[in-house]
This record gives sequence, structure tokens and C-alpha cells, in this order.
Amino acid sequence: MTSPQIVADSEYLPVLLKLLDQAQKSIDILEYSFAIGSAAGKINIKTAPFEIAQKLIEIKKAKKRKIRIRLYIEGYRETASRNQVTAKYLENHGIEVVYGATHAKGFCIDKKWLLFGSTNLTQQSILKNHETNLLITDTRAIVGFMKYFEFHWKGGDHGGITLPPPMIADGGFKDVLIDMIDRAQVSLSFSIYFFHITEIEKAFIRAHKRKVKITGLVHHHGAFALSYVRRTRGTADRMLAAGIKGLHFGPGSLFTHSKFIVMDNKEVLLGTGNWLHEDVKIHPQLYIHLKDPMLAKKLTKHLIKTIDGTILRSPRTADGIPPIGAEDHL
Repeated sequence: MTSPQIVADSEYLPVLLKLLDQAQKSIDILEYSFAIGSAAGKINIKTAPFEIAQKLIEIKKAKKRKIRIRLYIEGYRETASRNQVTAKYLENHGIEVVYGATHAKGFCIDKKWLLFGSTNLTQQSILKNHETNLLITDTRAIVGFMKYFEFHWKGGDHGGITLPPPMIADGGFKDVLIDMIDRAQVSLSFSIYFFHITEIEKAFIRAHKRKVKITGLVHHHGAFALSYVRRTRGTADRMLAAGIKGLHFGPGSLFTHSKFIVMDNKEVLLGTGNWLHEDVKIHPQLYIHLKDPMLAKKLTKHLIKTIDGTILRSPRTADGIPPIGAEDHL
């Protein structure tokens, strides 16, 4: 098996566009958010999402019936209005669209290449956020992704499918995550957007008591989704109080949106679900679990580089975040 390529941050757009140029027969897309304009319908042609949309249209126009392009997109949650603007624009140019519930994100090209991870198709996510994706050619992973895609395309819902390894559907990532933390002997390195599940928090504390080195990059923000930010900060504060010192918060001016963990530089769990009860029990997710030391070491180096190159705030003194327990006025 060829080790996946890490596609992080602003690398995503050029890699995706190059990948789309290779498409011959099929492009299958899962997306939580694909925003080429405002919810009111005003399209902004000077954005990365619009560039992706135009690329899809160009491919369909050039290849016509020789290629099938399908988009399964979130149609219920807060992104739905902007998604509909994009979806209708694409439908008008021959691209098939199904609306449903999903927080998964990924492109599968000709059932040969899979670009999968945390990046949404928004200007913020593509160009500004800390995001982490994998470019995968492993047949097993692609089979799992397509099984998940077809299940939802045909009307499937959260919790209704079990995928073959290495893919993990919906809330199944939680048990795998806790098992990895409990098996760790040397190190755990992770990046997460929102984190508030007691069982996962306690697993990290158990690992710390076993002298496992823990390094974590955790999202915080001063003006967006503050209820989730406070819950995440509460988790970090409890882990700090238990003696875990290797925690860092990303800058409050952008989003630390990656979702992955590396165990002992041997195993990787990476995907789309936040470590929240909502993302385990309600919102459709997708993760991949790989025993790949080469990828694990590269991902750990990527995390350290991100931490070292980012203006960080202490979890106890994160700028712009009201005290834990303060009333949320959002």
C-alpha cells in the first residue's frame, strides 16, 4: 500500500484542481459546505469555491456523457442556504445533486484517487484555516468511501452502515479513538476543532498517568461558536489540571479545523468528526484508521510545525474567550 500524501492548509486547492484535471469517468463528492456565494444567492466569482465549481462545469462540458459528476451535499443544517445556491448552479450545468445530512467531506476521482479530510469548500476553509487532508490511492479506503457515498446517495442515514477497514462511518470513530489512546505507550499527538466528550478526556488523563507524552493543538475563537469554544476550553483546562502540559490553542483569528490523532508514531486516525457527542450520535461523519508509521511520523512533524509556526495562546489565557460558565449571548 502506498502511504497517503498529507494535503494541508492552502495546499488543498492546487492539489484538488490538478486531481480534477485527471478525471475521465467519475467524480463523486461529499460536502458539508460548498459556498460560491451568499445565502441570498449572490455569487462571488473571485473565490476558491467558485474556481472549483467552474472546474467541475468545464470537465462536464468537455466530456459530456463520458463522465458522471455527483455531489451529495448537506441540505438541513446552517450551511444549507449557501449550499443550495452552489448546487443549483452546478445542476444547471449537468452535475447531479442530492441533498441530505452529512458532515463528511471528500472527492473520489475515477475510483482511483480519494482526497479526504477536514476542508470544507468555503473561502475560509480553503485559504485560511488549519486543515488536514489525505490524498489516498489505497483501494480499500476508496471502496469504503464509495460504499458510504452510495449509501447516502440512495437515502441512507446516520448509523445505518458499517464500513470495511480502514474507513469508519459516523460515530464509530469514538471507540477507535479511545482504544488508540488506551494502547499508547510513548506518545499521542492530535489536532482537534471542538472537544467535549468525557470518555475521551479521561482516556488522555489515563495515558498521561502512564507517562505517555501528549501534544495537542486545540481550536479556539473569540467571536464564533462560543458555546463550543467554551466547552472545548473546559476540556483543555481539566486536562491541564490533571498535569497534561503539552496543550496549545491556535490563534483566535482563524480556525484550527483539523481532526486527527497519531499514536506512538505508528497509527493515524483522521477524519471529519469533532470530538463531541453531537458528532458521534447525530451528524454523519467519516474517519480513516491507518497503521502506517511513515504517515504517522509525517503527520506528527506537520503538527509540530503548525504549533511552532502559529501565534498560540495558553489554554488558560486564550484571548477573547469569556470565562468558562459565562452565559452565551450568541
